[in-house]
Parts: sequence; structure tokens; C-alpha cells
Amino acid sequence: MAAQLPIYPGDEVFVDDGRDIVAHVRRSNLREVFIFIEDTGDFTLPRDAVKSADDGRVVLICQKLPIEFRAAIGHLHGEPDPRDADED
Repeated sequence: MAAQLPIYPGDEVFVDDGRDIVAHVRRSNLREVFIFIEDTGDFTLPRDAVKSADDGRVVLICQKLPIEFRAAIGHLHGEPDPRDADED
């Protein structure tokens, strides 16, 4: 079994295709990381979406992030924003 990456509450969260802090870690367990995005709220991500974690910095793999998370941080890369869908 691979060693778990050290992820702690308050760690800064980045995406592997950028340099800006996009969120902060609320908490984590063996399977999930609970992330808070300011002005958006909480997200639960699978641990396999984490590329690396070290020294208070967690880097996520953009391609493994749910579209709602990517929309919240502005990483859609040409995909339609699900928040723009018409409500009937």
C-alpha cells in the first residue's frame, strides 16, 4: 500500500496547471479530502485527485476534478459552466 500524502487542515490548495491558491483543506481521511473554496463552499474530492502534498501545499490534478469544482475555481478549459444552465 502506498504511503498517504500528508494533508492537514488549513493547507493551501493549488491545481497542477496554475500557481494561484484556489482553496484550503478543511480536513481529510484515507479516501477523501474536504476542500473549502471562498465564496463558493465545501467540496469533497477523492484522494486520487491529489498529485502531491508537502509543506502545507496540496496540488490537485485538474483532469480528475469534478466539473462543478473546476467551475468554482475557473478551470473549465472550454467546457460549459454548469452554473449557467437554465433552470426550468
